[in-house]
Amino acid sequence: MKQILLFDTAINTSNLGDEIIYDDCKKGLSGILDNALVFRLGTHVSNYSAYQLLRKEDRKIERLCDWSDYKFICGTNLLSDNLKGVNPQWMLNPINARLYTDSILVGVGKISDYTEPNRYTKKLYNKILSKKYKHSVRDEDAKRVLEDMGFSAINTGCPTLWGFTEEKCKAIPTKKAKNVVFSVSGYYKQRDPEKDKRLIGILKKNYEKCYLWVQTVIDEKYFNEINDSKLEVTSIYSLNKYKEILSTGDVDYIGTRLHGGVYALQNGCRSLVISIDQRARGFHRDNNLPILERDEIEKLYDVLNSEWETNIIVDREAISEFLNQFQ
Repeated sequence: MKQILLFDTAINTSNLGDEIIYDDCKKGLSGILDNALVFRLGTHVSNYSAYQLLRKEDRKIERLCDWSDYKFICGTNLLSDNLKGVNPQWMLNPINARLYTDSILVGVGKISDYTEPNRYTKKLYNKILSKKYKHSVRDEDAKRVLEDMGFSAINTGCPTLWGFTEEKCKAIPTKKAKNVVFSVSGYYKQRDPEKDKRLIGILKKNYEKCYLWVQTVIDEKYFNEINDSKLEVTSIYSLNKYKEILSTGDVDYIGTRLHGGVYALQNGCRSLVISIDQRARGFHRDNNLPILERDEIEKLYDVLNSEWETNIIVDREAISEFLNQFQ
């Protein structure tokens, strides 16, 4: 019997996109997980304190990690150039690093403003990441980051894309739907009020009913601040409700939230991600995800009223190469 530890990148985040990614990581690893005992810890919590290190009799988490045959870090844009600071995205430090020893990345990407990692960060990565196995990353940029630090990596694409087939893509409509689910990112670095206002105005002219996908706690507040078009919306706060609406049919997805768009595609809806950073561009370049640059938002009206086919490209050989390491 094997024991497997999953480091869950959705625990303690306010971004429902991480839930989408984590669920698909589990699906992608199901051939391995279904024949093992599986446990999980979070990446966005410390899991382990200096006090626990001193209490030698309190080592349950250590044993859980030490006894695991495989440790997988499941998705999201986790690779950072600087793990110092009070509240980094990944709560990794010299105290809890031993829990991650020999961990394997699954569909992990890098943060948007990644630069050359500092010495402290490189040292932590070298302490925790496996040198025995090839890591799975979601784009060529993340692959280059790992290889520059001396690790082996395979560009498998994001696990949220692994389930796409030619038949699944052909079933996605090519023409504009009657209704739309849309999103605007409330993160301050990702805001562009003027262009996002233009997006809302175009959607108002093209769709009968509009739903707002609220992927993080600040998205709805941001939408309310910029809704000069007085667009009436029904907000969606859960993945269950999102799936229910997508399953009704005659629904498009348009928006800046990347994994909101991928989830809509998974559920058979025509989707167009409004690209605001390198993540969507990487998905487009490597996997042919339909995108439109926000700087070209004036083209959106014509794009919506044109026909296009969805053709997600998935590198099956790369995925098999990664998964076959653990057979």
